[in-house]
Amino acid sequence: MRPSDPVGHLKSHLSKENLELMRNIALTTAGFSAGIIILLSQLHGSDSYSAVALWASIFSLVAWLFGFQYINAYLLHGEHVYKHINMRVAATISLIGYLSLFTAVVATVWQMSACAGIALIILGVALAATIVFHTRAVERQCNASGA
Repeated sequence: MRPSDPVGHLKSHLSKENLELMRNIALTTAGFSAGIIILLSQLHGSDSYSAVALWASIFSLVAWLFGFQYINAYLLHGEHVYKHINMRVAATISLIGYLSLFTAVVATVWQMSACAGIALIILGVALAATIVFHTRAVERQCNASGA
């Protein structure tokens, strides 16, 4: 049985530790995106350079920095404001960030080996599908226990 308000149910599980983890992941991933931009600046003009990777890294960097600031505002003001977090905005920021970063990495790998790029896409899609199925299984367990 699914809760009548899945977003509210998810928000009920938020804690300071969860938000700190989300903030730290956003900042770490922004750093990874910046690293790709620096790498690409070194490769500019060579056969390994990819404009797609550059632009995807820029989108990823901006999305993750926004995500960091979005979550950080809630941490600064304390637990009494956690109930006001917009989980759809947080999920959208994460989705944009992850997809942009994945695109940047695939485009960089693709420049070195098309076969490796294809393998990365296939494995990435398989990983995403596995995560979706696993998350749904955990949600069913949570709903079954009445948590």
